[in-house]
Amino acid sequence: MALIVQKFGGTSLRTPESRKAVLRHIIRAKRAGNDVVVVVSAMGKNGDPYATDTLIGLLEPYSGEICLRNRDLLISCGEIISASVMASYIQSNGFDAEAMTGFQAGIITDDDFGSAQILRIDTSPVMDRIKNGKIAVIAGFQGVTESGEITTLGRGGSDITALALGGYLKADVVEIYTDVPGIAICDPHIIPEAPVLSHISYSEVLALAENGAKVLNPRAVKTAMEFKIPFRVRSTFGEDTGTLVGHKHHDFPISGISVQCNLAFVVFNREVCFQLEELKFMSSKLGEFVDMPANKSKALLIPEEKIPLASRVAKSLNAQVKIIKGLGKVCAVYNERDIALNREGTIAQQIEVILKDMKVPINTIKRFSNHFFAVIPQEFCPQAAKAVFDEFFIKNKRQAI
Repeated sequence: MALIVQKFGGTSLRTPESRKAVLRHIIRAKRAGNDVVVVVSAMGKNGDPYATDTLIGLLEPYSGEICLRNRDLLISCGEIISASVMASYIQSNGFDAEAMTGFQAGIITDDDFGSAQILRIDTSPVMDRIKNGKIAVIAGFQGVTESGEITTLGRGGSDITALALGGYLKADVVEIYTDVPGIAICDPHIIPEAPVLSHISYSEVLALAENGAKVLNPRAVKTAMEFKIPFRVRSTFGEDTGTLVGHKHHDFPISGISVQCNLAFVVFNREVCFQLEELKFMSSKLGEFVDMPANKSKALLIPEEKIPLASRVAKSLNAQVKIIKGLGKVCAVYNERDIALNREGTIAQQIEVILKDMKVPINTIKRFSNHFFAVIPQEFCPQAAKAVFDEFFIKNKRQAI
């Protein structure tokens, strides 16, 4: 008998038909003699009545600064609805189940509303349900402070909930169910033929997640790394085994290509660059600092939606800034090793040559031990990603397995 944590995302819970697919996975695991803990996201996507973005939209008519405490209280409702619905559905099919909020599941966080960090989990409430033969269905994305305030963990927070619970409960398996069959080399919307990986390492997935890949929340990956707990990303709607994320690196030179658009540079005047130590806190909330070779300055690379906040912070520091919008990032992740294939030099150097051959304007590049990214005009991102994919997987006739 194993203890299994299963997490289901919003698209998996969106309709009665999709919830039947969710139920099949839960019941199959239970019938196999396992203890099962289920973590659920809010149902559906923006426009669906209980989706997180829909709930956030209820606050849009009100001007001024939105109280983050009140916002968290509102948007935590989506996951609670999902947990209640799925627990009732499981019970109607003959299995004992109980819905639990993050508070009831013992998830204690700090008071950083909107992006709370889990401090600890008291596992006794969940273990009590398990010992009584119940399936615990837990509202993801949320927790509670020491003083009893409801908090949310930020985008992708249900993944964090599932992996943190898996770690604290010492689960044998954590399964992240979604609407794709696993982690592909690149977003199938950009490269439909991109193959799904059978396995990939924590560090490779973390690099992808931190550079725009939507498959997992970076904090969720860090949580798995902290607990050294492998997990599997798989489809709710198929029978594929998905992608196992753990210690084992993939066998291919490039294990992932991510694309992130709608980015902007906040370029600081050269006189303020000496203050960068004081400005580091900006990157933790807004983006990351990169070098600007053209003017030997520094820029903060941020999502365009954060431009107003970055401008306010810069103003408070009397820093003159220039905003450059319409940027994108193409990132290639590889094993921590130097590999030359058809061209001399490292993979990063090879990709630079590919972009230059395409005459893609490169704003800046950044190299790390296991990944490389280039910031370019966003209209070039899809074709740049495709060119990198073709070089390493089509020309060289490599197929992921």
